[in-house]
Formats: sequence, structure tokens, C-alpha cells
Amino acid sequence: MAFSYLFKGFFNALKQPKITQREIKIKSLASELNLVVISDVHLGEFLKKEFLQGIVAQINSLNYDALLIVGDMFDLRSDELGDILQPLEAIKKPIFFVTGNHEYYRGDASGLIAAMQKAGVRVLQNESVEFEGLNLMGVHDLSGFRFGYMQPDLSAALAQADPDKPKILLAHQPKYVVDFVRDEVDLCICGHTHAGQIFPWTLLVLLSQKYLYGLYNDGLKQIYVSSGVGFWGPPIRVFADAEIALLKLRKA
Repeated sequence: MAFSYLFKGFFNALKQPKITQREIKIKSLASELNLVVISDVHLGEFLKKEFLQGIVAQINSLNYDALLIVGDMFDLRSDELGDILQPLEAIKKPIFFVTGNHEYYRGDASGLIAAMQKAGVRVLQNESVEFEGLNLMGVHDLSGFRFGYMQPDLSAALAQADPDKPKILLAHQPKYVVDFVRDEVDLCICGHTHAGQIFPWTLLVLLSQKYLYGLYNDGLKQIYVSSGVGFWGPPIRVFADAEIALLKLRKA
């Protein structure tokens, strides 16, 4: 039974992510928007350029307005990337990115940000940009507090936002939303949890993050937590399928 459990988990980790679609109601939305969300790609020793090519092919099969990458893109330093980001050239829609904790671990977060920018990605660094009639905001990861640089600052992003337009926030860890975000944001989009990745470790993730996977209502705001497309540690996923999420924003 243990072998069957591990084999199934290994198969789940390496198969194509499922595509999930969610309709989310947003007040004062100017027009309908379809946003593709991926997180936790973890490009590195196991997941390489070919993996990203497959993800991009799936994304391009969808009808969408922008791609949002919510942290943990890399388990590499910037000088190890080579042409690993080349598949992003096939994305013809705007791409937005925020850092995750793994961008900090090799002491090269600024280099990885520069690599994403060179690939044509808009990196949101404690800021807000106007996109199709809404405020698209992004903050650095909580790990910035631990490492002492590139710390998240929601107030800086809010200061740039148009108060009359909906606010969508990208923040890698759900814990950041729980601890720092009140009702000033309409929708928070997170990753980090891998939906637990391997049951029963799911329970430990819940103790740390509160929100594990899917769509939640918290006060006046909504929170969507992606299960991610890649994996970290052992190439195993059990009861925690990888996903590419298509969030369909509609007027409330």
C-alpha cells in the first residue's frame, strides 16, 4: 500500500496541471476579465524549461486577459537560469509577477526580478498599476522581513491605487493576507501552500497559513489560494493536484 501511495503521488506531481475555472463577483468592475493564475512553478533541479513550455501551451489554450504569477517561480539563482524563461515569449498577454519565499533563499531575489523583467514580465514591487479598469497590486513576500530586504508594504501599494476602482492584490503567502490585509482589498490572490502537496502534511500547512486552497470570503474581501503548478521537495502530490486557475471576474 505504501508503494502504491508513493507511485500515485509521483504520477500526480509530474502530470499536466488541471485547469480550474472560478467565477468571482467583484463590485464596481468596469468590464469582465479573465485572469490566469499560476504559482509555485519551482523551476530548478527537477522542473526545467520543458516543464514551463508545457504550462505555457496550456495557458495559451485559454481565453484570458493577463497571466498572474504569484511567487516561487524559481529554485535557482539568476546566473543559473540560462534560457529557462524563453517559453514566456509565447505569452502574448501581459504577465505580472510577485516574489515568493523561494526567490529569497539563494540571496539573489533582485537578480531573479531583473531576469523576469528582461523576459517582459511586469514585477509588482509594493505597488499598484491600472489594468483594464482595476487596481492590480502586488507586494513582496513575507520572507523580506526575515532576510531584512525587499519587505512587503501594502500601504505603499494602496497609496498608488485609485480609490474608485476595484483592488486586486497579489501576495504569495495567505498568511500575509490574514495578518496585514483588512477590507481595503476586494480580491487577494495567493499561492505558497501547494494545497498541502502531500496528505497528511496538509494539516501542518493549515496550522501555518489558515487558507489552504480555493476561494474564501474573509470579511468584505475574497481570497483565492492557488495549489500551484510545480512541487517542492519530493516530486509527490497526494490529494493536492497542481492547477492552472482561470479566474473569471464578473460584475457583482
